[in-house]
Amino acid sequence: MNALARITRTFHRQGGLATSLRRIAATCALSLGFMAAAHAAPITGTPVGNDFGWAPNSTNALNFAEAVPGREGQVAPYVLFVSNTTGSVVLDFFNFASAGIAFFEIRIDGNAAGTNPHPVVTGDTIHPGVFVGNQASELNREFLASSFVDVRLALGGERDWDFDWVRFDVAKVPEPSAFVLVAFGLLGLLLGRRRLTS
Repeated sequence: MNALARITRTFHRQGGLATSLRRIAATCALSLGFMAAAHAAPITGTPVGNDFGWAPNSTNALNFAEAVPGREGQVAPYVLFVSNTTGSVVLDFFNFASAGIAFFEIRIDGNAAGTNPHPVVTGDTIHPGVFVGNQASELNREFLASSFVDVRLALGGERDWDFDWVRFDVAKVPEPSAFVLVAFGLLGLLLGRRRLTS
């Protein structure tokens, strides 16, 4: 039996074209998923800083880890990423600290929406945000955005836990080039299949 006949017989024994295409599609989907996971932002967001020279004592990641310098092991307010779509970001806000309320300021797509002077960040304004009471949380808060949602903690009961802007991105639409590569791969398989049956 020649090599081509063996390949054709093996191909048909394993379920034919439909099964092979399903296997290839599943492999591509898993690969794209792993690539997206490898590039995912941390659950505490990506620090982006400010333009006003403000240097807070902490970060959102340090608050979450209970590792604020000088306050190690103490619970502090923080925000965590829950999910995103191509037009929104969903976040959870926590304030189980013992220092009263926490006000998490929100900035959508970099737009400064505040008008009142900020009492902590000199030169900036107070942005709209999310109040979280003492020993409380605000879960699954959805924010509509084109590109990203920034969160900072600079108002509330304790200055040691303030953190600068952290960014949470909306989901990215997969690049057309990835779809083109998958399409060419499938086309190649179909053409190869036709050659095997000819």
